[in-house]
Amino acid sequence: MLELANLEVVYHAVVLVLKGVSLEVPDGGIVALLGPNGAGKTTTLRAITGLLDVHHGKVTKGKVSWGGRSLLDQRPDVIVRGGIAQVMEGRRILADLTVEENLRAGAYSRDRAGTRADLERCYARFPILAERRHQQAGYLSGGEQQMLAISRALIARPRLLLLDEPSLGLAPKLQHEVARLIAEINAEGVGILLVEQNAAMALDLAHRGYILENGKVVLDGTAAELRADKDIREFYLGLGGAGARSYREVKLYRRRKRWLS
Repeated sequence: MLELANLEVVYHAVVLVLKGVSLEVPDGGIVALLGPNGAGKTTTLRAITGLLDVHHGKVTKGKVSWGGRSLLDQRPDVIVRGGIAQVMEGRRILADLTVEENLRAGAYSRDRAGTRADLERCYARFPILAERRHQQAGYLSGGEQQMLAISRALIARPRLLLLDEPSLGLAPKLQHEVARLIAEINAEGVGILLVEQNAAMALDLAHRGYILENGKVVLDGTAAELRADKDIREFYLGLGGAGARSYREVKLYRRRKRWLS
């Protein structure tokens, strides 16, 4: 199980971004992390995968543990070898390398034995990547690049996959394909922490969800409970009050309506 407890993160030694975040991802579960832009969702993923240093960030309080072992101060490659892989927002494929070179880069932490078999499994899952295995990845469409980014993470054989906005910028048909793929990966026993602006899709997939705002968890519960919450439905599922910018503002908006009625 992945566990974050009372986590605080500061950037450039002065900007407090996470303010006591606690969450859990059980083995084999899907957990959605929702919230507006700037809430701290990507920072949460960076804290898990050891990438805060790259962005001048630092954990100043709390813990991040995986299977009972602390991930703090672990190198990113050690974390990947330990069973956690991340698909970053914007795909971050290596545009000048071929499709297959990108996939082999994802296998850098593994022994060579078995890599060829994993490549063939990847190509069986995504025939379009097999067709374009020798093509520069930068020439792939947005949907194909997302397939490549997810495949590159999966080739490391993770037990937990972190997905940062996997449907971002994709047409509705491709978003449905990404959702199907996430469910398929989870059915194979891989746990998933899903950061996603498409809250309806995320809550359809997830077993549990957390709402993050201004660096704090403001609500958590099962996916069914969150879908049934009127304020969540209004703000995150597209029915928010005019001018509302956050879950808390939706609650205030509803209170004002009651007072004025």
